[in-house]
Amino acid sequence: MNFYDNINNLVSSFKQTDEYIEYKRLKESLKSNTEIYNMLKDFKDKQNEVQIAFLNGQDVTKEKKEEMENLYSIVIQNEDCRKILECEMKINIILADLQKSMGEAIEELVKF
Repeated sequence: MNFYDNINNLVSSFKQTDEYIEYKRLKESLKSNTEIYNMLKDFKDKQNEVQIAFLNGQDVTKEKKEEMENLYSIVIQNEDCRKILECEMKINIILADLQKSMGEAIEELVKF
């Protein structure tokens, strides 16, 4: 089996995880409620803006932090929104573990 076949198998395995399946189910379920879906989308868009600003070395204002905290407290009041955010955290842990494993695998290539 070649390397790219292994990558495709890894992707397939990832898509079969409980976390991935639950995330997809919740996302489809949320789409049926446009108001809640758009509220979560707006929150995630703003969250991404803050993360990009932070990664670019820009300061995040106190007002922006408070706005995000307020939005988060509103979003998590909805059970489906809370569950999808929890799924995202679990998926991020899986991806971080994968990244760690890949980093360890190539460590000897980048260290002198």
